[in-house]
Amino acid sequence: MTESEYWLRLEYRLESEFDGLPERHLRYYWCDGFLPQQYFLDEEPPRIAGKAWICNGQETYELWDFVFFLDHPVGSSSEIDWTSLLPAKNVTRWLAVDPVRKRIEIEPSAAVPDLK
Repeated sequence: MTESEYWLRLEYRLESEFDGLPERHLRYYWCDGFLPQQYFLDEEPPRIAGKAWICNGQETYELWDFVFFLDHPVGSSSEIDWTSLLPAKNVTRWLAVDPVRKRIEIEPSAAVPDLK
């Protein structure tokens, strides 16, 4: 999977994760794209920061900040195994949502099995 394919697939995966959140008001959120901007791949913690189009229902589209945490440092984005970072459909707790600060944090390595 290429990096651009990854961000598209994560966009769709994010939508289903929003739909399953316990906070009912967050279930109307969805993602319409990621704009990765800064790569901190050899820092602690390794991460990618950027913007994401987050939508609330069909009326509100806003550009939010996102931080994507990697599970280990890498030398460049070409070394990232993008396929391994896509959260499976049966896991949860890899997404933190802060509607007040308009920020999401994504940490695939924090995922745990969904109890549904």
